[in-house]
Amino acid sequence: MKSIGTLVVALVTLSGAAIAEPAANQAGGMTKLSQAECTGLWHKANPNNAKGVTESQAAPYVSNFKAANPDGDTTIDAKEWVAACNAGLVKSAASTGGSSGASGSQE
Repeated sequence: MKSIGTLVVALVTLSGAAIAEPAANQAGGMTKLSQAECTGLWHKANPNNAKGVTESQAAPYVSNFKAANPDGDTTIDAKEWVAACNAGLVKSAASTGGSSGASGSQE
């Protein structure tokens, strides 16, 4: 009977890890962006098409500049940006807070 109990504990542990994995892909409650969203945000953060974006340019989109910039230089380049998107470190502008204005129509 002890081996069945051990098996149950192992299965519960494994299923808990599987359930926790999607949450790990959500940095700070953010979900991983699609490639199109990632590219679109790169262009918003980098409107002049520079080789990289500075910390201040990245701030509206990147939750952790240091983690998104593993080489430790002063900018995040396109390759680092994509890696940051895949790690869930880049957020869409829509996830930065509530909007102002009213919803619905006023007739």
